[in-house]
Amino acid sequence: MLRYLRYIIVSLTFVGSLSASAGSKLTANVKMLNGHEYAGVEFSAPKNWDKEVTVKVDGQKRKIKGDSIDYIVFWPTKFPDNKQVMCWHTYGSIDTNTGEYNQDCGHNSKKGMPSKQWFVLQEAGDYVNLWSCFAEIKLSKDRVMVSTSLSCPFFYQKQDGLFVHIPFSIFKKGKTREWLSTFFSDDEVLVELLSDKSQLYDKGASAFRKGSLYIPYKYEDIVKLYVAGRKE
Repeated sequence: MLRYLRYIIVSLTFVGSLSASAGSKLTANVKMLNGHEYAGVEFSAPKNWDKEVTVKVDGQKRKIKGDSIDYIVFWPTKFPDNKQVMCWHTYGSIDTNTGEYNQDCGHNSKKGMPSKQWFVLQEAGDYVNLWSCFAEIKLSKDRVMVSTSLSCPFFYQKQDGLFVHIPFSIFKKGKTREWLSTFFSDDEVLVELLSDKSQLYDKGASAFRKGSLYIPYKYEDIVKLYVAGRKE
């Protein structure tokens, strides 16, 4: 069972009382790495580049560093059933030629430290999760919406816990499909499915849910289909 899968279970089953005021736009349970939890607190969602979040505890604002947070379950205050899961995590890419994971250091490259950013859970599965990074989180009526400036803000997370970016290019047909076939090569049934171009397009409106370039058509489905080590 994946480490972060329990987050979606927690988010769907939590029925505790809310201590945040009715005027608060977002409410959250913030689970700390040391085991402490700020439950039902007013919550200000971070930008993707922010290294901390702001909560209000007993009427007092408190800033919490991302490095001290395990995960956050948050929701529109007036709609507690519409929960989302967020975490602050390192990320990287896979060299499909060597299979090597390359951790992103970004602006921390001179310090030799891995870069981190905020992710929201897009889809949870038994063998892989799908996460999305974001530029901003907004509230739209009863829903939490995320915005991004990236052509592909999505990352897969297998049992090893690594967040791996899914490459995408509108100029190179087949790039994403080929990468997915390599990344999920231990599942022969899924690889066979991905080899059929009618199952995963790389261009055009047919490739994306609701015609959006930012919500790829098959990524969520792959989470449900993938079985580690499956043979034909």
